[in-house]
Amino acid sequence: MKRATSRRERQSTFGEAALASISLDRADREPLHRQLASELKRLILAQAIAPGARLPSSRIYAEELGVSRATVVAAVDELIAEGYAEGRHGSGVFVAPDLPDHVLRAAQQVTPVAEATLPRPDEVRPFQPAAPELALFPHEIWAKLMLKTWRNPVRELLASPDPLGWAPLRLAIADHLRAFRGMRCAPEQVVITSGAGEALELLGQSILKRGDKIIIEEPGYILIRRTFTELGFKTAPIPVDGDGLDITKGPKDARAAVVTPARHYPLGMTMPLSRRLALLDWARQHKTWIIEDDYDSEYRYHGKPLPALMGVDEAGVVISLGSFSKTMLPGLRIGYLVVPHNLIADISAVMRERGARVSLFLQPVLADFMRLGHYAVHIRRMRRLYTKRQLVLREAIDRHAKGVLATSPEPAGMHLICTLENGMDDREAAKRAARIGLLAPALSDFFAGKPFRQGLLLGYAGFDEAVIDASIKKLADALR
Repeated sequence: MKRATSRRERQSTFGEAALASISLDRADREPLHRQLASELKRLILAQAIAPGARLPSSRIYAEELGVSRATVVAAVDELIAEGYAEGRHGSGVFVAPDLPDHVLRAAQQVTPVAEATLPRPDEVRPFQPAAPELALFPHEIWAKLMLKTWRNPVRELLASPDPLGWAPLRLAIADHLRAFRGMRCAPEQVVITSGAGEALELLGQSILKRGDKIIIEEPGYILIRRTFTELGFKTAPIPVDGDGLDITKGPKDARAAVVTPARHYPLGMTMPLSRRLALLDWARQHKTWIIEDDYDSEYRYHGKPLPALMGVDEAGVVISLGSFSKTMLPGLRIGYLVVPHNLIADISAVMRERGARVSLFLQPVLADFMRLGHYAVHIRRMRRLYTKRQLVLREAIDRHAKGVLATSPEPAGMHLICTLENGMDDREAAKRAARIGLLAPALSDFFAGKPFRQGLLLGYAGFDEAVIDASIKKLADALR
């Protein structure tokens, strides 16, 4: 009688690590059998599967990888057709003892890349807008919460994730928005996303139709315009004035308007109540949507902010989106979308079809971080720090850049708009800044059409006082 083959014995047929390294993505457009064939070729070329070694049966592959035997057979047939493997009647399938010359040449041309030569992400440079202070993040508290969460995880964390997000995190976000932004929202209205890009894509797949016209602010957030354009929508940029977007100047056939009423990006003005009410009235009358980008509303340093647009929406026409990238860590890649009750079913259907795109690993940690009050404490601490750093930036400009740069105080945000007093074109100024290692985006680049205003965006939040002062001196010298 044959003894049943254990899983470990099955894997040892061509190495435990080799089998464990095979990764198939069911969300990928490439068929599973092509993915499996590519993975096996990779292992053969890397000699993780030795020449002449017998491949496991299609049944073992199917059980280990959770695919059908037909998928495995199709993948193995591809290997045989391309000379990577050979079938032996009555014995099974074996890795070719001698690979074809063209395969060997291709494998020899692929050389390991030394770690030092791998491309590195760009370092945060003064004066990068929206760069938060990273050194003062409460890393120790975060680490303790992560250890507590995953040392003995609750059963729900080990199951398939809810594509709408971890329920306790949705509850924590709803509580935060009610307290900080005056938004009357329930946890079921909150959808966890990887950021603004995914949130806009989700709306484009659920409540809008390809070819719809979307009103956007001019100037405005570049990602919004680019995302909607790539999704096949028509964007209608409307120039803002001192009070932000005036909806009466927009096209009558638009299906939605994207606005930053708490603090316009990048100019910084706050939309007054009269404009907000007009915007809500427009959406209600035309049966359209308002997409409120509440991108950095937590950072207000003087005066009490107006509530979020969704907080005064009685008709259910406002959709709000936010992110933790600016208030916590850019690499967190967790954002959220808050939708009216009448859209929950549509959004849920799309999310359940496409699956979760945000890892469940950090969501419960963030939920506890917010629930226990650490997030609110961190925001208050950063408010005090950023207030000081904005003042340092303004004083450095007065000290080092008179006649070159000019700015005025802002009651909120993480950057200032600086005008060029010497008449230099802002794109030329941005290039000169880049040559000396500084990042000072040109305001002109935030316009879809011809710019009606110039200047530089100078972020101050993520840089200590000495760096701000020295960098302004360098910038002023470069612009003279």
